[in-house]
Amino acid sequence: MVIADIESDLLEYADFEEVASVTRAKSFITAAKRWLILRAESASNQSSSLSIGKNYVEAMLKRAQDFVAGNDSTGGAVGGVKFLGVGENFR
Repeated sequence: MVIADIESDLLEYADFEEVASVTRAKSFITAAKRWLILRAESASNQSSSLSIGKNYVEAMLKRAQDFVAGNDSTGGAVGGVKFLGVGENFR
């Protein structure tokens, strides 16, 4: 996987808040982590020019993680509202 492909994924999934999609937010998180890893490798290489700023990707990564934590209903998030049904012996 090359950094250009990952940058394409970052742009593709950056709309996770607008479309209110936990799946897209998770895809953005994965792409952001990959980008940050490869960016560190590319920065030491000096032959690569990067078109997206590290601080911006880190800030978006945090927003995506917060979005998932606040909206994921697959059991990954702690808390939430639990509705209890009325049992037979309810008084």
